[in-house]
Amino acid sequence: MKKYRFLTLILVLAMIAAVLIGCARNVPEPAKTPAGGDQTAKPGEEPVDEDPFKAVLLVNGNLGDKGFYDSAASGMYRMEDELGVEIKIIEMGRDETSYEGNYLDVSEQDWDMIISGTWSVKELAQEIAAQFPEKNYLFFDGEVDYNVVTDGNMMGVTYYSNQGAFMAGCLGALMLDSGAEKIDPAKRVLGFVGSMDAANINDFLVGYIEGVKYIDPEIRILSSYVGSFEDVPKCLEMTTQLYNQGAQICYVPTSQSILGAITASSQVDKYIIACDTDIWAQLQESDPDLVKNVISSSLKNVGDSLVTAVKGFMDGTMLTSENYILGLDSGAVGLAKNDNYMALVPEEIRTRLDEIQNKVISGEIQVSSAFGMSSEEIAALRDSMKP
Repeated sequence: MKKYRFLTLILVLAMIAAVLIGCARNVPEPAKTPAGGDQTAKPGEEPVDEDPFKAVLLVNGNLGDKGFYDSAASGMYRMEDELGVEIKIIEMGRDETSYEGNYLDVSEQDWDMIISGTWSVKELAQEIAAQFPEKNYLFFDGEVDYNVVTDGNMMGVTYYSNQGAFMAGCLGALMLDSGAEKIDPAKRVLGFVGSMDAANINDFLVGYIEGVKYIDPEIRILSSYVGSFEDVPKCLEMTTQLYNQGAQICYVPTSQSILGAITASSQVDKYIIACDTDIWAQLQESDPDLVKNVISSSLKNVGDSLVTAVKGFMDGTMLTSENYILGLDSGAVGLAKNDNYMALVPEEIRTRLDEIQNKVISGEIQVSSAFGMSSEEIAALRDSMKP
């Protein structure tokens, strides 16, 4: 029965939003002014009513995931309410053979912005954008390759993962002194489990380490890598090992393997900080015991990032010829402040975290990034935190 329950949970995870953890940097291509004619009235004429800006979201799956897709949809509804945008959301489902037809259909229609993400449709989205240089596209959670989209008609939006991870590090470190029964304050050890030893994952590691050190430089960090983006059993094993070695809380940017880490926290009955999506919100109704120890997640708030990008395009401050990296200042990243966070994290810690976030936004705190660091520098930083 336990085996059946575990396999069922794996299938649940497979149905939630496809996650790509990454935050690459790029050198922007030459800027291109957004398309749009002069709709002002000539002297003596009545003002010309402007047609509403029209934006369509292509979902490579279905809504209801309480993750990336639902977040993107919430951004679309905000555009409608706050910016007066005419919107449409198309759920393409899981039949990937239908995706190209959907992209072609909307590209042949009169949409002002065609929005999609993430990594699994990046190649197709870029190919379509290259075929329709007169149309404007927005791709979230990935950089646009302007060697493919040569007309500069697709904006790329990625996220400052290191900033969200910094907040996760601060949370983990502060919780060691929270008085929680599940934490031994004498063991000043936290854990980090990443999916791969790669720059995009190590960007989380660097931010996490700096957040921990900002609170208490004496805290140590045990770290390991699954070696895969979707090996749930191995992630379960490795996270369990870190708990057994003394980690009081683990932070787990483990991509689709994350169910293994969450299961480990439930079985060992230790706290965990998830990554990218609010997995507590996703599973708290179907399996509350599984996610009972998820104190928060470092989020990519896709909806907020889409509102920022479309508003920027409309007012001319953001261009389809550039990739943008969004962070705490725009609400594109941050901690999940759900009911479990409110219940498990004491008020004084929540207040302290809000103060720290404001310091990051103001620039008072600068968070380093793994991008631009050598593998030797990453290894040295990781080793310096070992118990």
